[in-house]
Amino acid sequence: MAETKEVELAKRGVEAFVDRANELHHQGRHAEALKQLQRARKICEKKLGPLHNSTVKVLFILSSMREIDGTLRKPADINLHFTFFDNTMEEPHYRNNIDISRILRRRAYVDELGVSAELEFDEFDGESRHVLGSYGDAPACYARWRVNDNAAIIDRVCTLHAYRYRGVARKCLQHVAHDVLCCASRLKLTLHGLVLLVPQQHSTIQQKLAEASFISLDGSVGPLSCVRMCLPISPEAPPRFPSLGLVDI
Repeated sequence: MAETKEVELAKRGVEAFVDRANELHHQGRHAEALKQLQRARKICEKKLGPLHNSTVKVLFILSSMREIDGTLRKPADINLHFTFFDNTMEEPHYRNNIDISRILRRRAYVDELGVSAELEFDEFDGESRHVLGSYGDAPACYARWRVNDNAAIIDRVCTLHAYRYRGVARKCLQHVAHDVLCCASRLKLTLHGLVLLVPQQHSTIQQKLAEASFISLDGSVGPLSCVRMCLPISPEAPPRFPSLGLVDI
């Protein structure tokens, strides 16, 4: 049991270094990013071994950061872009994106909000559509959605600390809304609203959503005690999201 706990702590340490390296790489601080990855590699070598998934991932990122001549590679794209994925896709593509999103969610919900990993990574992951927002190759934000009755449930919205207060979450939700409507049209589903699950402690977010025509539904739901904020869907106009600011948790 002690060995399992040690491995888990090592994995979390590696994830933190990789996450920070991605942020630094995007900010143009390539040498600092490289140092973070080298620290992650040392943990892998000492605690996890050469065949562990975390070790393989760190070594891959290290190799991908350099050009053929050995110089550090710059991010290919400095714009915020979004990748949608679900378990109907090819396993390597799906698994890689899930692994990256879990690092992000662990930082935002487990480390910052104190949510247990058992509650954070629940059974809805397998039946949800996921979206990962990135600046270049650096992950910045995440959300997921699924259909329940006649509504699209959106939850686990989060943004890494370095990218907050830039409207990242609002852009993420706009892309989620577009994806929901496209999927509903393709599958001929009739949806009456988008329901955003907001952690109960984020009262400011709830107020901002209420000002933007979201309706607060009765009672909290789920093990994270989230408030349900519903935005009715109008067939005449796509859903719009305000500048949410503090939704970037």
